[in-house]
Amino acid sequence: MRIAVLADLHHYSPTLGTTGKAFSLREGSDQKCLKETGSIIDAAFERLKQEAVDTVVIAGDISNDGESVSHREICDKMMNLNQSIPVYLTTATHDWCCDGHARSYSGDEVIPVTDVFTPSDLRETYRVFGDGQVIAEYRTHLDKSSYCYELSPTLRLLALEDDQDGEGCSGYSDNHLQWICDQVQKAAADGAGIFAVQHHLLLENLVPIVNKTQKIGKNEYRANRLADAGLRLIFVGHSHMQRTSSHTSPDGNTITQINVGSLCGHPAAINYLDTDGKTATVTVDTLKEFTFDGEQKDNDYIKNHTLGVLMNILNAAVADCEQADERLRALGIRIGAIKKIYPVVRFGADKLLHTTVGKAAKAVNALTFGKGVSKKAVKEIRNDKLLDYVLAIFLCVFDGSKSAQNMPDAAKTVAKDVASLPGRILKKIPFKKDKIAGILGITSQIEDLIEELVNPKRDHWNTVVDLQNK
Repeated sequence: MRIAVLADLHHYSPTLGTTGKAFSLREGSDQKCLKETGSIIDAAFERLKQEAVDTVVIAGDISNDGESVSHREICDKMMNLNQSIPVYLTTATHDWCCDGHARSYSGDEVIPVTDVFTPSDLRETYRVFGDGQVIAEYRTHLDKSSYCYELSPTLRLLALEDDQDGEGCSGYSDNHLQWICDQVQKAAADGAGIFAVQHHLLLENLVPIVNKTQKIGKNEYRANRLADAGLRLIFVGHSHMQRTSSHTSPDGNTITQINVGSLCGHPAAINYLDTDGKTATVTVDTLKEFTFDGEQKDNDYIKNHTLGVLMNILNAAVADCEQADERLRALGIRIGAIKKIYPVVRFGADKLLHTTVGKAAKAVNALTFGKGVSKKAVKEIRNDKLLDYVLAIFLCVFDGSKSAQNMPDAAKTVAKDVASLPGRILKKIPFKKDKIAGILGITSQIEDLIEELVNPKRDHWNTVVDLQNK
């Protein structure tokens, strides 16, 4: 059986506005494409129709911000796909705009959207998908439902609603968790394999400073319970990162998490699960092309949009203080003293845009008495643009470090040297270590982050899991 898994479609209806300064700031601060979502989704669905795919599973955030018009459009697209390939899904916080910030755009104006779906609307609208295969249902306190589906006599799917656990976090209540474990154990007793899909992360995929707010509450406890119950594979979305993680419980049971990248942002990921109910092989591919406004676009179009998030900030910082402030605010970053620090911001942005690795390393080594960056590594790439490697590392966050494959080893060495520099300096300053433990913890995480991005410990695009491993 071949199953395609998608995540974070974030469909945005063009009727909400696609021109003007307000929309430009909005789309330019988003890793995923916005006005192109409908075209990207259409191309992906059409591709899946042409392939030998038995089932499509979608891991939440199917609408941009819960706008009713966006839901009507994406539901029509999924209903059309469902006529050819069975579709199963779970919805998430963006599908009912839990923060109340659904917006449309007109010129310079951001307009609140009040016609949005409620959790009950989501349940009633989307329960049609997979309805005939439901073998168990759990209704949450939000009036949303988790389902256990029978995909075949030898394979089951848990589509889990994890928006709230009743304790102020995403996740599931204790009763909900018990229901999940019961379904896993029942599948084993019936001789069927089982896997799950939910929106928020069960496991960390990078470091706490990146994933802290992306994980469900009590995630390690719940991961242990699920692993010990026999769940071996779970797909998640939310972070927009294509990344694979594993966790082994104290009792020695391992659960593997496939964090599926957003379809509408780099790398435009489509995950394929091939399974006989016993062994699961997960491979990742990307959407190669789509048509928007009558023009053919390729995968680089999506990649360049993602890179635009960083480039827009740098270019605005070089332009003037007002533009820099606007771009940062569009990202939700407000710096009250930006006028005071702007000269430093502008200098740093300008150097990052235009300097070479050699010149940047020379400045760093001058300040650290030659101890900052490996001179041997710098020599190999001294004439390369610093920005090229910064952008490659930025893409690594989203594409499971695929972009690191084209980085020379010397560039990876320099990146790791720079990341470790703050920690090395702090450790030499005669402070009591307990006084700077928090800062040292952050610098250590940054080192771990860069190390994982440029030298990943596993292949995040190919994974094999035994679904019935005891």
